[in-house]
Amino acid sequence: MARAMISATGRPVDRGDAGKGGFRLDDWSQHLRGSAARRQRRPNFSGLWRNAGHGMMPAATLAGRAAITTAVLLPGNMCDARLWSGGGSMVAAVLAARGFGAAHAGMLDQSTIADMAAAVLARVPGRLLPIGFSMGGIVALEMTRQAPERIAGLVLVDTNAGADLPERSAVRPVQQARVRAGALPTIVADELKPTYLAAANRGDTALKDLLFDMAMGLGDDVFCAQSEALRTRADLGPVLDGFADPVLFAVGAEDALCPPDWHAAMAARCARATLRVIDGAGHMLPLERPHELAAAIGRWLDDIGEMP
Repeated sequence: MARAMISATGRPVDRGDAGKGGFRLDDWSQHLRGSAARRQRRPNFSGLWRNAGHGMMPAATLAGRAAITTAVLLPGNMCDARLWSGGGSMVAAVLAARGFGAAHAGMLDQSTIADMAAAVLARVPGRLLPIGFSMGGIVALEMTRQAPERIAGLVLVDTNAGADLPERSAVRPVQQARVRAGALPTIVADELKPTYLAAANRGDTALKDLLFDMAMGLGDDVFCAQSEALRTRADLGPVLDGFADPVLFAVGAEDALCPPDWHAAMAARCARATLRVIDGAGHMLPLERPHELAAAIGRWLDDIGEMP
């Protein structure tokens, strides 16, 4: 069930982006290590792809539709397009039912957030509604900074507008070196993904396998590029201060990485913000509670009416 948070005080305390960790779920770590040797590398779904039933289309097909607001789905750290597949691609279905074209952002393999944002802006033409999860939310804010005239609104999911903390910035190069030495499976199993799920979802083997497969499919080079982009990112909070169009913040009630109070403080900086806190989800809200997230987006679109 989604809860609307009515008010908030203060500013978010920046504790870094998704991808910080240190917690261990030993059962999951053992499961992932045991299955990794048997698992073949899955296809990389991070490029643009088409799902006609839910309105998905590659950016190339949008070239003649620049006047239409297109929802662009931006994945998080070490996630691909499968992030948005939850509940039978419910988010895409909600968008299509309201007349939105939708495109996946494509591969976010650049080594700066600014370059990621520029790449998405170049891939997907026209007026945009960025829907960004975690790192994707950071990219969405940078897109807004670079091309505010193209952004009709924002949906920011389990994200953080702040710069990286010094202690996180110090850890990332160490992780990058370990990944280049072959430790990506260990880092994903022990340091990253175990912190992402609500308590009730930590036994969901299929969900955990999907998270692991997305990371393994993207591989070492993407990990290092994204880690460096997160390490060097700017504080994008001022983008919220100056953004006059509608913003939806959605966050899992059990998100320990980018918690609800951060989102309340970010929402307080915006002229037209709505905040939904969704029970039964941790950081991986698009996969943990896809129906509830889709419903929150649908209600928000209905409430604001026509995109500005």
